[in-house]
Amino acid sequence: MSQGESNQVLDQNGKPYNRLALVSTLLVGTFSTFITSTMLTTAFPSLMRSFNITANTVQWLTTGFMLVMGITMPITGFFIKRFD
Repeated sequence: MSQGESNQVLDQNGKPYNRLALVSTLLVGTFSTFITSTMLTTAFPSLMRSFNITANTVQWLTTGFMLVMGITMPITGFFIKRFD
């Protein structure tokens, strides 16, 4: 490498980014999603009593939550790229 070149990681547009920050953000987001899902699971008995529903029905809450989170993350990236 010549003296003027830097050792930065570049994205597909040639802009530098911090790989450690990117991985850290992904890990924190994934951890937060699973913790939130676990907290929802602990509320199952109360939800079943309050709404007089079965365990199968209340488990759809967790499934729906994970589905919405799985869809929201890529859409957020699309909108950030589109409107940035």
